Amino acid sequence: MTQDDDTYTNVHSPLERTLSGEGHTLHIGIYRGVNEPDWIVEIEDETGTSTVLDERFATDQAALDAALAEIETEGGMHRFCVSAQAEAKANGAAFFAQLDGERKAPSAAGAASPHRMMAPLSEDELEELDRFLLQELPMDIDCMTLDELDGFLHAIAIGPEMVMPSQWLPKVWNLDDGGMMPPMDSLEQVNHLLSLIMRHYNSIIGGLEHSPPVFAPLWPTFGYSGTDEGDAEGWAQGFTEGVKLSLSAWQPLLRSPQGQQWYHPIEVLGDEDAPPEWDELTATPEQRTALAAQFEHSVLQMHAHWLPLRQAVAERRTAQAMSTKVGRNEPCPCGSGKKFKKCCGSAAELH
Repeated sequence: MTQDDDTYTNVHSPLERTLSGEGHTLHIGIYRGVNEPDWIVEIEDETGTSTVLDERFATDQAALDAALAEIETEGGMHRFCVSAQAEAKANGAAFFAQLDGERKAPSAAGAASPHRMMAPLSEDELEELDRFLLQELPMDIDCMTLDELDGFLHAIAIGPEMVMPSQWLPKVWNLDDGGMMPPMDSLEQVNHLLSLIMRHYNSIIGGLEHSPPVFAPLWPTFGYSGTDEGDAEGWAQGFTEGVKLSLSAWQPLLRSPQGQQWYHPIEVLGDEDAPPEWDELTATPEQRTALAAQFEHSVLQMHAHWLPLRQAVAERRTAQAMSTKVGRNEPCPCGSGKKFKKCCGSAAELH
């Protein structure tokens, strides 16, 4: 792999925008590589479900027009979101079935539309992503490993606020200049790597939105006393980095006794800034395994805790954007059935 003198970074268009309506919030991201002529379009809803159009565009205006046309073709914002989230759930369920040894080729997994980045990664694709993170980047890039990335994306997926890829991708690569993507040979290679990461992120969301929610973390195993034990330390480190990305928003949970109980096993095993006295809690393989065994309960409880807030914040943003059009005595556009003044139009608190 060759490395150019300039780190590959993205240029964002001033035409990027956030749309609110029909009970949803969509962010249209429009960006290109600093040395690339064509624009990429990404549409992300309030749940973090991401859609990237396959086509590349000569101008940012053409990219914006295509994004708006895609939403309109789906039947508006609500149907666009419902379709994207339904595909995320369907493909997330397929992903978790594959994790149990029933993985199929991506073409046989079905359900993914040509415009969706929803198809779960196959075993070969996971190995490809793992190999890329470990071997194919320049030696001076200290990026996350696959298990760290998986933990990082879980924290972003379940957290109290929507974090855009433009905010969390630089943390994956740990680039000195904060670039969106690492040095790459071509835009095609960048798009392929971005596709693998976003599809994995969407499959995590799909699993958590499954009924009942499914937690299927990726971390390596090692042989110990004749058995295979999971090594969850890297995953926990990635999760704590995801929490720190929105630390102020996480504070209400982290300050509560219940939240501290949920977060504690992950924090003990993964937080590099943990107090020295915690070292004795992770000194043996048995202790680390016991902590990791609590992760599923912790993650699902934190996901359930934050879900109403994420939905309420999206509704509040939608109502604020539409407040000049909605009368105070009219039904609230969030769909709660209450009057606007008693719901999202109330300044008192999120409902």
